[in-house]
Amino acid sequence: MAWVKWLLLLLLTAFICKPYLQAGFPYTHDGENHLARFANYKIALREGQFPPRFAPNLNNHYGYPVFNYNYPLANILSLPFSFLKINYELTFKLLVAGFVFWALVGIWFWLCSYWALLLFASSPYLVNLIYFRGNIGEIMALCLLPWLFYALNNFSKFNKLFLILLLALFFLSHNIAVVFALPILFFYAFLKFKNNYKLYLNLLSVFLISFLLTTWFWLPAIFEKNLVILDQANLSQGFIDHFVNLSQLLFSKLEFGFSYLGSVDSLSFSLGLGQILVLILAVIYLTPLPLSCGSGECRRPRRGGTPVHTGVGEVVLCLLLIIAQLNFTKFIWQNLPLANFIQFPWRLTLFFSILILPLSVLVFKNTHRYLKLFLIFILFLQFWGISKIKAADYFHKTNIDYDAFSQSTSTANENLPKNFTYQKLWDWQPTPSILTGAGEIKVVEWRGSYRKYNLDLKEKSVIVEPTMNFAGWFTRLSFSDSESENFGGERQTKLVNYIDNEEIAGRLAYELPAGKYEIESKFTQHTWPRLLGNGLSVATILALVIYFIYEKSRVL
Repeated sequence: MAWVKWLLLLLLTAFICKPYLQAGFPYTHDGENHLARFANYKIALREGQFPPRFAPNLNNHYGYPVFNYNYPLANILSLPFSFLKINYELTFKLLVAGFVFWALVGIWFWLCSYWALLLFASSPYLVNLIYFRGNIGEIMALCLLPWLFYALNNFSKFNKLFLILLLALFFLSHNIAVVFALPILFFYAFLKFKNNYKLYLNLLSVFLISFLLTTWFWLPAIFEKNLVILDQANLSQGFIDHFVNLSQLLFSKLEFGFSYLGSVDSLSFSLGLGQILVLILAVIYLTPLPLSCGSGECRRPRRGGTPVHTGVGEVVLCLLLIIAQLNFTKFIWQNLPLANFIQFPWRLTLFFSILILPLSVLVFKNTHRYLKLFLIFILFLQFWGISKIKAADYFHKTNIDYDAFSQSTSTANENLPKNFTYQKLWDWQPTPSILTGAGEIKVVEWRGSYRKYNLDLKEKSVIVEPTMNFAGWFTRLSFSDSESENFGGERQTKLVNYIDNEEIAGRLAYELPAGKYEIESKFTQHTWPRLLGNGLSVATILALVIYFIYEKSRVL
C-alpha cells in the first residue's frame, strides 16, 4: 500500500526534525549564523549584487565577503521566503524538513528498503547536525547524496538533465562535502560501471556541465581565496588536532557539545551501534565463511542480487572513512593537498552514514531471522535514545534582528580580507569621514553595496568609508576644472586609487586634493574570476536551453 510508505516518510521526517516542531529556534553551533546569512543574501540582492558576494550588514555594517566563499544553496532557496517576509527561523525549519523528506524519498528510490530508511533516520551524525550543529549546508549535502547514488546505480537510463541539475545543487550545497564526495562518487561509479568506458565518458560530461553551471561560485571561491585569511585561520591550520580515537566513534554519548583541540571533546562522534553492527556483519557476509547454518549443513546466504564486488567496495569505503578519522592517520593527512580544508576529520562520518545504507539492505536480506530481530531491537534502542534528546536551548528573534546581525557568521572569521583589522575601528556610521585634512561631506544615498555623496574639501584630505576594502569595490569621482584647479578641461570622471595604512586598517580609503567632488562607491562583479565564472555559467545555461529545445523539436 503506497499510502503506508508515504505516511512512514512523513513520520520519519517529523521524528528527525522534532526540535523544529515547537515555538522558537533551537540553539546550535551554526544555526543563528545561517539565519543572518539569509538576511544578508536578501539585502545584497536588493542592493544590486547579482549574484551576492559581499554581505553588507555583517561585521557591524563594515561588510563581509562570506558569500564569495561559502556554499550558497541554502541562501538561494531562502530568497522566496525572505521576499514574502516569512521569518528566517521558519524558513530554516521548512528548508531542512523539506530536504530530510527529499533524502528519505531518495533512499526509497535507491534501495527500496524500510530498513535503510530506519537506519538513516537513526543516524547519530544526522542527529548531531539537526540538534547540535545546525549546519544547513551539510544537511543539504547529506540529503542530496542518496539521489546521487541512486542516479549512479541507474546511470544508463537516468534522465541526464535531472542529474545535471541535481549535481549542480550538490556543488552549491557545502564546499567541504563536495570536495571529499567527488572521489567517493567516482569510486562508486567504478564499482557499478565495471569496464563500460562509454558510461565513464558520459558521467564525466555530466559532471563537467554541472560544474560549469556553478563556476559563478567556484571560480571566485578558488581563485580569490588568497585575498582572505582562510589558509591561515585556526580551523584550517588546527585540523590536525581534531582527529578522534576509536572509542569516541563507538561509544560517545549523543549530547550537545563542541569539538575541542586535542583528544577530549564534549560533542559526540558516534557512528551508531546499528551502523557498526551492519558493517561487521557485512564484512563477515562478504568473506568466504558461511554466515548461516541449518539442518547440519552450512551454506552461504543469498545476496539479494547485489554483486559481491560492489558490496566489497562499499565495505572498503566505509572502513576507510572510519580509519581516516583516527589519530594515527595524521601523518597521511599532512601530505594530502587540500586536506586541511576539511577542518574536522570526523566530518567523514557524513559519507559513512550514507554508504552504510546499501550494506544494511544486503545484510538484512541475508541474515537469519533471529539476527534480524536482534538488529531491529538495536535499531529500536537507537530510536528510543534519540527520542530522549532535546535541543540545548531555544530562542527567537525577528527578521529585523537578523538584518542587523553584527557578527561575521564565520566561526574563525576566516573570510576576513588580510589587511582588515576590525578591532582598531570606531563605531560604524553611514557616512564617510575625513581622516586627515578638512572639508564638508554631504551624503546623498547610503547602502551597504552602494553609496553616493558630495565632498567639499578645503585642503588635501584622506577620505575613509566605513567598509572593508575587498576586491570588487570601485569608487568613482566626478569633478570639473572650475571646481578643482588640479585638473584641466571639462568635467571629468575617474576611478580613485585606494590607499591603506595602520590607521585606515583595511577600509575603503583614498586621497584627494582640495576641491568639490561627487563620489559614487559600488561593489561590483569586476574581477576576472567573477566575470569568467558568471560568463561560463550563463553560456552553459543557454546551451542547455538550446539543446533542450532542439531535442523537443526532434521528438515533435
